[in-house]
This record gives sequence, C-alpha cells and structure tokens, in this order.
Amino acid sequence: MNPERLTFSAWIYLSICVVAIIDAFMPEVVLKLASAVLIVLYLALQIRWVPLKQGLAGLVLIGIGSLAAWLSDVWLETLIDGLARSRIFLLLFFAVAWLQYPVGESSTLKSVREAILNQPPGKRFLVLSFGVHMLGAILNVAAVGLLSPIFKIQSDPLLLRRLSLAVMHGFTSASAWSPFYIGMIVVLVAIPSLTWQDVALQGMALAPIMILGGWLFDRLRYRQKRSFSDATVSPAKPEVRIGKTVLLLASLIALVFLVFKFSGVNIAVALGMVCPPYALIWYITQGERQADKGQRFASLCHRVVSGLPSLRNETLMFVAANVFGIGIASAIPAENLADLFDLYVPIIDLRIVSLAALFLGCGFIGLHPVVVVLTLGAILTPEIIGLRDWVLGMVFLGCWGLSTMVSPYSGTTLIMSRFTGIPSHVIGWRWAPYSVLFNAILMLAFIIVLRHATL
Repeated sequence: MNPERLTFSAWIYLSICVVAIIDAFMPEVVLKLASAVLIVLYLALQIRWVPLKQGLAGLVLIGIGSLAAWLSDVWLETLIDGLARSRIFLLLFFAVAWLQYPVGESSTLKSVREAILNQPPGKRFLVLSFGVHMLGAILNVAAVGLLSPIFKIQSDPLLLRRLSLAVMHGFTSASAWSPFYIGMIVVLVAIPSLTWQDVALQGMALAPIMILGGWLFDRLRYRQKRSFSDATVSPAKPEVRIGKTVLLLASLIALVFLVFKFSGVNIAVALGMVCPPYALIWYITQGERQADKGQRFASLCHRVVSGLPSLRNETLMFVAANVFGIGIASAIPAENLADLFDLYVPIIDLRIVSLAALFLGCGFIGLHPVVVVLTLGAILTPEIIGLRDWVLGMVFLGCWGLSTMVSPYSGTTLIMSRFTGIPSHVIGWRWAPYSVLFNAILMLAFIIVLRHATL
C-alpha cells in the first residue's frame, strides 16, 4: 500500500470521525447505525493488512461477545452498540495523529528535549521521567518520539534499561489523570457515571507518586551497579524555551477545556474538534516563507488523512474489546456476582487488591488493557463490586499504565522496542516486572488510604 495515497479507507475513517462529532451535538439512532456500518466497512477493507495473530485475536473476541449476546437474545443490539461505542476511541486516535507532525518540527520542543537529555546522572532519571510525563500528558506518544534520541546514543545495556524504565514510568503514569490518554477515555466509557473531574485531582496526586516510585526502585536496585556511561553527559547547555513551551501546551489545554465546558461534549469529542485546527495553525507557522503556508496546510491534511488506514490495528482491537465486553456482560446475571463478592471477598480493600492483581496479570499474559477495562467495567459495575465509581476508576487508571509496561504486545512496549532495538517481550517480561510490582504496591496503598480518608 502507498501510505501517501488517499484511499477509500481513509475517507471512511474520516467520515466516522465526522459522524461522531455530529452525533455528540445531535444524537440520533441513524447516526449510531451509520457509525456501525462505516466501522464494519473500514475493517472489511483493512482486515487483510492486520497482522495474522492480532486479526485472529480480534475476530475471536468479536465472535465470543456476539455468541454471548445471542444467547441472551440481544445479539443485534449488542453488536451495533459495541461498534458505535468504538467511534469515540477512533476519534481520539484521529486527534492525536494531527499533533505528531508539528511536534516533530518544533524548535521550541527540541530545545526542551536537549535540556532533558543533557542532565547529569544524579538528576537524569527524575528529569527524564517528569519531562516525558508533562510532554506526554498533552502530546501523548509524540513525546516519546521526541525524546527517543537518548536511546540511540547508549552503548551500555544497563544504562539503556534504566533510561527505558524512566521513560516508561513517566509516560504511563500520565494515564492516571491526562484526558489526552486513551486509558482515561476508555475508563470514562466503561464507567458511565464517572467524569474526568471525578478522578482528575486524585490522578494528579497519584502520578508523581508512581514516578518517584520508579526512581526509588532504580536507586535501590542499581545503587551498586552504576556504569561508566553514567558519566558520559554532554557538557552543552542548550537554550531552553520554557516560556514558549508552557504557552504552547497551555493554549492547547485551554482550548480543549473551553470546548469541553461550553459545548457539553465529552473529552474525546473536544479533542477531535480542537486538535486538527490547532495542529494546522502550529504547523503552518513553522514554515519560513509566507508562500509555503498554503502548501504546508495541504501537506499536513494529506499526510494525516492518508495515514488513517494505518490505524486498522487499533480499530480492530477497540471494536473487538467493546463487543466482547458488552456481550459477556449481557450473559452474566449481575445479582449473582454481587452475592459472590459478599460471600467470598467481604473485605472491600481486598477487592481492590484482587481487581488490580487480575488486571496486571491479564496485562502480563498479553491481554490488551482496553479488553480488560471494557470487560470488567461492563460486568463489575461500582454497585456490584461495592466501590464508589471514582475508586473503581482510579484502580483502572493506575493499573492501565502499569499493565502496558509488562505486556509484550502493548503500544508502550512496542514503541520502546522500536526506539531501543530491544524485543518487546524482553522489555515487558524481564526489564519491567519488579519496578511495576513496586509501583503497584504504592498505587494500591494510595488508593486504599484515600478511600478511607473520604469515607
């Protein structure tokens, strides 16, 4: 396939996003049905390009969810609902896709990158973690790409491992609070009574705890194993455009939340409305000549839209997870689950620990967190499990980032594998587990203490 060609699939994906935005303002049954039909058509055209294992896994999940729904006599409704609910996630992928190009060319962000990468050994882990956290919380995966040069200059395997964990801890901890992360959107969809405001402050408090936990584990684990590469830091002190960086990121946040607050739409729709024009303006202003502006406008539109078929893997996974979760939930009697919890897990705090252990265990064996959250969210509602919705949401959000670090098939480990040249299963199964376990204990302690403090 030619990634530069505007294919029929690209226009279908764009149409899905347009329909999702229109439906947010004028919800109609016909728009829900149109979304479902367009998603099926998109997947039918793109399924042959999905890797075999991932394609089979997605089709199996859809099959199991559909079978469960058929047994409960709600097959068609479940299938349509699962397909239509997926459009919110497709819209978020669309929004993020616009930002990666201006981010890659921004001299302002490059100056911040150089400052982060040139930190001395004693500060490097924390600065790298907090740096990728703050950039990633707004720019998502584009922030990891921005800081990826630090991996290319490392010849010491131990230092490469430590720096990789620093980036992963910083990046994944933002899922605890950032509305720009797919994890937050998935959790808000899985728990309909929950809003971003219900968990934002708690997530903002949890994120630095998890970053500091990663740093503390690094200090304890590698205290006696400092390598010679720790001292090889560039003496250069590049100019850092802190003011411009803050203005750049703050303006994007402000615009998203203005749309979110005054239009009444959810965060994903607000991002889908704001990111394309924001990225276009940002990208156009990076051109050196006035004559280049029209060409850059057309170039960015073409690059983003022509790249939409490449989102086929994510589309299949999120559609499959939605159909599977809703289908399984329709076949399981909720009242029986509540009785089982009361009988076998009467202690509420133990339910929190058990839920986190199940989530992380599923991630370790390679199950994508979107499948876990949407399935558990459909089956274990806050009422059934006996937790307030924000507590259940915090467990999901905290585990989301940690589970992606130990899964060899998550976006986090696959991206890190691409940048470091280390196989994703080595990163997920050998590098990350102990630091993830350490942070999971801190996360659970924080959530349990906070739960008791707010009773």
